[in-house]
Amino acid sequence: MITELVMNRIRQLLLAIVGVLKRAMCCFARRRKLSASECEVLSAVSVDRYPAGGRTTAGGKNVPEKDWNSWDDSPRTVEEHIERYRETLAQPPSPTEPQPEVDYFQDMAPQISSQPKVCIATETEPTDFSRLVAKIDIPVVNELEDWNEGERSGWDDADETTTKQLIRETRKELRAQRHQQNRHQLESSYA
Repeated sequence: MITELVMNRIRQLLLAIVGVLKRAMCCFARRRKLSASECEVLSAVSVDRYPAGGRTTAGGKNVPEKDWNSWDDSPRTVEEHIERYRETLAQPPSPTEPQPEVDYFQDMAPQISSQPKVCIATETEPTDFSRLVAKIDIPVVNELEDWNEGERSGWDDADETTTKQLIRETRKELRAQRHQQNRHQLESSYA
């Protein structure tokens, strides 16, 4: 009991020390927040694709800009030819005419046809048949028949002595079978 008390005190002391160290590490790890006066507010963004004086190609060469008033788009130098080729490769291919889809299940569609109707009519029925007319073919008996208890039908009352004898015989047979099985197992284990 005393050892448990001492162990709990030591554990509490270690947890307190770890907690103090953890807080000290968090305080030193925090970064200094910037004040609002030190941040620059972004007012406008401009993108200059080609710096002043022309554009730079992949090879690092500065190519002079074309005159905006000229309508000629044909490339004049090798670098322009290469640049035009790269632009055509970068463009997505033109959409081609979609090929008609093949319907593989067209011949599997069921063909629905109406079934032939067969009407069976007998000539013995009257032609002025009404659905609301009821035919009574069952003979009506006004009196109930008497119950004859003299005739025994159904379950016969079994005699108690016969049932007890049958149960005893079945138990004797089961005992004899078990005895033979036990004897057979003993004989086979000695052999």
